[in-house]
Amino acid sequence: MSDETTQQEPERARRPLADPRLAVEAEQLSPVEQVAMWAGWLAALGLLVLLAIVAVTTSFGLTAKIVAGVTVALAVFFVLMHWQRVVAAAGTRRARLGTNSVVFVLFILGALVLVNVIVARRPHLRKDLTESQRFSLAEQSEEIVRGLEEEVTVLAFLDPRSPTYGETRNRLREYNMLSPKLSVEHHDFYLDVEEVKEHNIMQPGTIVVKSGENEEKVYDGSEEDLTSAILAVSTGEKTNIYFLIGHGEVNPDDTGPDGIRTLKGELEAQQYAVKTLNLLVESEPEIPGDCAVLVIAGPTQPLRDAEMQAITSWAEQGGNLLVALEPGGPDLSELLEPWGIVPKSGAVADARYGIYGRKEVPMVTNLGSHQITKPLGRFAIALPTVRPLELIDTMPEDPSTPGAPPQGKQAQLLLESSPEASLEPAGEGSAAGGGPFVLAAAVDAGRQPPNPYGMQPPEEDEDALRMVVVGDGEFMTDRYLREHGLIGNLVFALASINWLVENEKLISIPPKDEMPDLLTMNESQQKVVWVITVGIVPILIGIAGFAVWWRRR
Repeated sequence: MSDETTQQEPERARRPLADPRLAVEAEQLSPVEQVAMWAGWLAALGLLVLLAIVAVTTSFGLTAKIVAGVTVALAVFFVLMHWQRVVAAAGTRRARLGTNSVVFVLFILGALVLVNVIVARRPHLRKDLTESQRFSLAEQSEEIVRGLEEEVTVLAFLDPRSPTYGETRNRLREYNMLSPKLSVEHHDFYLDVEEVKEHNIMQPGTIVVKSGENEEKVYDGSEEDLTSAILAVSTGEKTNIYFLIGHGEVNPDDTGPDGIRTLKGELEAQQYAVKTLNLLVESEPEIPGDCAVLVIAGPTQPLRDAEMQAITSWAEQGGNLLVALEPGGPDLSELLEPWGIVPKSGAVADARYGIYGRKEVPMVTNLGSHQITKPLGRFAIALPTVRPLELIDTMPEDPSTPGAPPQGKQAQLLLESSPEASLEPAGEGSAAGGGPFVLAAAVDAGRQPPNPYGMQPPEEDEDALRMVVVGDGEFMTDRYLREHGLIGNLVFALASINWLVENEKLISIPPKDEMPDLLTMNESQQKVVWVITVGIVPILIGIAGFAVWWRRR
C-alpha cells in the first residue's frame, strides 16, 4: 500500500457517509404551482402592508379593504395549489410550537379585549392616568350629560380624512358612554348625501345636536361647544338677538341676496330668537330688557340723537353689541371711541389677497388671539368694501408712573388685512400709509388690563359690556355666504354672537394642557447618549453575536 493511499484513508474515514435512504429528489413545480408559491409570499407581504395602513390611518378605509381583499385572494390561491405542503407542515413539531405561541398570544389579546369591553360598559371603572386628564371630559360636561332628562341625539357629519377625525370620534364616544339618554350617530359628509341635505349641512365636521324640536349645530367639535349645545337643546331656553332696522341696515326678514336668511337660520338652529328693532317709531327709544345682543349691521343713514343715547346708555349698563359699519355710512364714533375703537374713512382694497381677484373684497390674512378666532383658522374670510379701524387707548399714560401702561379698556384685534392692502379712496381722517389694517376688533369691559409693576388687576365683571366691531356689514349676507361660498364669514358671525352671550348661554371649560413632556440635555449629555447608542450598544451586540457563533462553530 502506497504512502498516498495511507494518507487518504484517515481523511475518507472522517468524511460523513450519505445515507441513500435520506436522499429526496428535488420536486419539480409546475408553472402554476410556482405562481402559487409567489402568491403566498405576496400574501404575506400584503398582510404586513395591511397592518401598516391600519396602524397609520387608524381606520379600515377603502384602501385597507382593497389590500385585505387582494391578500385573502392570494392566500387562498396558495393554499389550494399547495394544500399537501400546508397539511404536512402543520403536522411538524415546529408547527405545533408555533400554534401554541399563536394560541397564547390570542388568549392574551382576548383577555385585553374582554377587559376593555367591561370597562367601556362601566365608565366608572375607567381611569385617565394623564396629568392633565386630556382623555377625559370635564366635570361640568359629565354633570350636564348625566343629568339629562330628555333624549338627546348627536349627528356627526365628519370627514374620515380629516386630521381631527379620530379625536372627534373619541370625544363623542366619551359623551355617549356617560348617559343612556344621549345617542351618537356618525355620517360620512361625502357619502351620506341624503342626510347632509336633510339637515342642511354645508361643511364637513359639522355636528348637529337635537332634542325634540330643539336643534343646534357645532362646527369645531370642541368639548366646550358640544356641552354648550347639549345644555341649550336640553333646557329649551332661547336667547333673543335683536337686529336694528330703519337706517339702511341689513334686515333679517329680507329673503333676497342682500338678506341674512342663512345666518338667521343658523341662529335659530342654535336656539336663538331673531327679532327686529325699529327705534324710529318710538318717541322715547329704549332697548328691550330681554335683548341679549343688539346687532347694528351696516347702517347707511345716521341714527337720531335719542337713538344713539338709548344705545350708548344700554351699552354702559352692560349691554352686548355687534356693530358692523359701512364705508360712507355713519361711523358711530360716539358709541365706539370711549371703548378704544376709532372707525377710519375709506375702504380697504387688496389686489393680491382679494377674493377671486377682486381687490375690493380683501381676504383676512391674520387672526388675532381671541376666543372668537379659535374656530376660524380653517376657513377663508373676506369682507367686501370694509372700512379700517384704529385701536386706541381710552386713557392717557399716568404722569405719576412714567412708562406704565395706560389703564383704559383696550380693544383686542380680531381680523387684520395683509400688509399689501391699501385704502381706496383715502379720504380725510383715513388711516395713513399701507397695511395691514384692522378689520374687526372686540371689547370686553369686564377684563381690565394689568396694573403697573405686575399688580393684580381688579376682579372681572360678568355683567360688563361686550362688543364686536367689524368694518363691514355685507359680509354676513347671503350674497357672500351662499353665492361666494364664504363659510368662514358665517362661522365668524356665529362665533362673535356666541362670545357676546357667553355668560348667559355657553359654559366655560378650562383648557387642558397638551404640551409634550420634553427632555432637555446639555452638549456633554448629548455626546454621552450618542456614544452609548451609536458606539457602545452596537459593539456589545456584535460581541454577543460573535460569542454565540464561537461556541456553536
